[in-house]
Amino acid sequence: MAEYVAVAATDAIVEGTVQAFVVGDVEIAVAQCEGEFYAFTNICSHAHAYLSEGEVDTDLCVIECPLHGARFDLATGRVRALPATEPIETYPTRVVDGQVEVALAT
Repeated sequence: MAEYVAVAATDAIVEGTVQAFVVGDVEIAVAQCEGEFYAFTNICSHAHAYLSEGEVDTDLCVIECPLHGARFDLATGRVRALPATEPIETYPTRVVDGQVEVALAT
């Protein structure tokens, strides 16, 4: 069973924003879109850029890389726009007692 780690209060990650965290030795980003929290690797699969510095499109629930504009689905990590061709890793999230929790291993 996955071990969840609290990363932030729910009100610290507002709709349409993304924040970076280090959990263990893994750099992750957490975004909120349509009331849901999504966790994913903070590094773009196309080139080394921090996705937490990108923009969240709340209409499509995607994150856009700030370097070359690649876009990734927040829920699945699937590529939604080039130049990236490889998906990013995503992680399960849950909310417990007002805290966003992320599981890195299943």
